[in-house]
This record gives sequence, C-alpha cells and structure tokens, in this order.
Amino acid sequence: MLKSIAGSTISVGALGTASADDREATQRQLYIVLAGGNGLRSHIERTEFEVLHELAGGSALIVEGPSDKSDALRTSAVVDDIIANETHVVDIERSASEGSDSTEPQREKQWDKQLVRARAAHERATGAETTIAIIDTGVSHSHPALASRIDAERSRLFRYGRVHAGTDDTLVAEAPANYYPSIRETTQHVSDDVHGHGTHVAGIAATGRNETGIVGMAPDAEIVSLRSFFFERIADINPTFPDETIGVLMGSITDILLAIDYAAENGVDVINLSLGQTLPPDSRAYAAYRRVIQHAVKQGVVVVVAAENYGWNLDDESEYVLPADVPGASTVAATGPTDKRSHYSNYGDGAIDVAAPGGRYETTSKSEITDHNEVAYPDPTNGILSTVPESIYGELYDYNYGTSMAAPQVAGLAALLRELEPDRHPRRIQQAIAQGAVDLSGEYTEGLGAGRIDAPSALDRITNGR
Repeated sequence: MLKSIAGSTISVGALGTASADDREATQRQLYIVLAGGNGLRSHIERTEFEVLHELAGGSALIVEGPSDKSDALRTSAVVDDIIANETHVVDIERSASEGSDSTEPQREKQWDKQLVRARAAHERATGAETTIAIIDTGVSHSHPALASRIDAERSRLFRYGRVHAGTDDTLVAEAPANYYPSIRETTQHVSDDVHGHGTHVAGIAATGRNETGIVGMAPDAEIVSLRSFFFERIADINPTFPDETIGVLMGSITDILLAIDYAAENGVDVINLSLGQTLPPDSRAYAAYRRVIQHAVKQGVVVVVAAENYGWNLDDESEYVLPADVPGASTVAATGPTDKRSHYSNYGDGAIDVAAPGGRYETTSKSEITDHNEVAYPDPTNGILSTVPESIYGELYDYNYGTSMAAPQVAGLAALLRELEPDRHPRRIQQAIAQGAVDLSGEYTEGLGAGRIDAPSALDRITNGR
C-alpha cells in the first residue's frame, strides 16, 4: 500500500520529476476550498488566489496563492472550509522475494484466483468494454501482459496540483526498495510506473490472458493509469544528502483528489485506491475525500479502497483511515490462502465491506515459513503473484502482499459485474459483491464485513437482481 498510504500499501505520510513550472508552483501554497454555497469561484477570483481545478461538480476547488493570505479565502459565507495541501513522503512496504520465473506458466501459482473462483466467472464475464482506473505509482506501459490493456490517451500524471499527459523526463527507481531507492532519469509516458506498486496492483485487477502469464480478475478490462506519486531527489529536498541518485517518493491529498475526480469525469467504471492515510478525527481532509468520492459514485463509478495494513480494529480506532473510512467506497480487508484474516490487515465490521485475497497467513510467524512441508504456500508464495516492471525488478512477475493487493481483486470483480449490467448503480454493484461473499467463520475471521468475495456468486446476484 501507499503509506502515509499500506506489506504493500501506499501510505501518505506522489511520482515523476518536477518540471520548472511545477517547482515554481510549489513556492505558492495549494489549498482545497470546500463550498458552503453558490458563488465560490467568483469569490475566490476576487482575491489573490487562482482557481486551478473544480472538483465534485464545483463543491470543492483546488486553488493556489500566497501562504500568508489564506484568511482572505475565509471571509465569505460561501466558503465552508479551507484545507492547506501538504506533500508527504510516501512509505510503500514491499515483501522481499526472488521473483517468479516468467518462462513457465504462472496461472497455477495464483491461489488467490482459485479461491475466488475467477476462472469459472470468466466463462460468463471478462470485463470487456469496462475501464478500471488505477490511482497509484503508475502502470508499466511495456509489460507484455498489460501493454494492450492500457489506455494511454486517458492516462495522466497528477503532480503539485497540475495534470500532465504524454511523454516526459521522469525519475524512476533503479531496483525494488522500501525506502530511499537509487533512482535514474528516463523518458517515458508520464503515467508509466516509477516504483512497481501500481503495476502489481493493475495486474491483479486486469492482466490480460496469455500462454505463460497470470490472469487478472477482469482480463479484458481496460486500464487507465492515473499516477499520483512521484520521486524527488533527496539532495533537492535536504542538501545534507550529497548523493543525488537517492530518491524519496512523494504524494499529497490534492493530487489524489484530483485523480479521483478526473477518473469520474472521464468515463471509467471502477476506481482502485490501494493507498491510505491516518488522520485525527477532527481532520478536515475527511470532508474533502467524502465530497469527491461521493461525487464519483453519483457519476456511476464504483470506488474500491484498501483498508490499510496496521492490524487495527477500525471500529475501535479514534483516528480516521482515509479514504477507507469514507461512505460510498467499498473498503477491502485482506485474507490469506486458508481464508483467515491476514495478520497485517485492518478489520472491523463497521468499516470493512468485504475481504479479498491479499496474501500471507493469519500470523507473521506462519507467513514467514519457507518449508513446503509445514505450510501449503511457504514464503513468498503465500503472497499475491502479479505483474511488475521488468526495468525495475529484472522480472516480469513477483509476489507481494497487503490490502493493496486485496482491493484490486474487488475492483476487477466490479468490472465483471459492470460488463453484465452496465447501467447498474455503483451501490447495486457493491451490494451484489457483498451478497455473493463467503461468510467466513472461526478464529481470525472476525471483522471482515460480508466475508471473502466469490466471483461467480457475485455474478449470480447481479444477474438475478437479488
């Protein structure tokens, strides 16, 4: 996951290199302004601030202006709230493994797809004529199992409140790493992957079928890569680091919200957010996420969110985990090969809608066993096998785990249902997935919402109208 987004989740707590225009823009402050009435834009335009984007049908604006003049924005009844944007270092934990031999068939290693009966579901639906937006570190445009699935025309980079398309110079990790990887500059599509997390997520949702590779939950769905995370050189941020080949992954709420709204306004069927951020209950960011996500749902988009990887009971926590706590999104916990809750996964029936295979067992010690005689899926094969950028990993496939890996299972399933019933409201899609889930019982199964997803059963629920 993305950690200050969550083994792998992005915790925000964004990607590419800063252009000269972007760097100049960061000398001014970005704000998210929530509307409290009509006339917000005209009010802001009478101040020293510039409106960059309207989100959620105009109920939220991204504006830019002097950091010492924000009080000028508050002097009107049409302003409900103002949230200063913050750019954070992003933490993406990854499991260490030796990859997977790409010359041999991979499909039989997909215990996750076997559990949810994906192959049986593919006899009825494959996600054809649907689109999944992956808001993440980018998706590899050159991966042989993904290249034909990516819609490059709609794919974008969101950076410091600006939207970028096409090809540009970009900072990319040289090899997989948890923190401060060595980076290099290359020229590629702005939505191409710079880290590997996004490509792994995309493969789980929508890898196309071929002879040697894996198969995604919706193998015929189209992918729109919306990159909201980017590398900066450490020397550019902290001059005490002389080695400019080391990078930090950056991200911000503004770029994530902008990506969600872009997806909603550009005809996608499903949005996958394998990312998260912990915030205190008085955080004003909650309202911004709520407006943008609920607007996406009104636009007909199914929004799927990873529950994060802290092992917390979210029903007891005093902090928000965003966007997982936002009503309207499907929040997904992670399970392992034995249908138990994965040891790292957040849980809580009040917050979790469904669970899906995310990798690893119910305890850390069991997950780290490497002897096949002791467990059916020794480390690292108890993780989720999916696509990775060969230019970073030196392999086409690798194992990872996390609620980041569970969420795209559900996003792909939503695409299968949307193929069969393209006009169904997102809530009905979510209900069918929950109604078709397997109700798990026993130790390590509490707090998983409706249970672990089952693809054919969800298809039954949507086609039977139940």
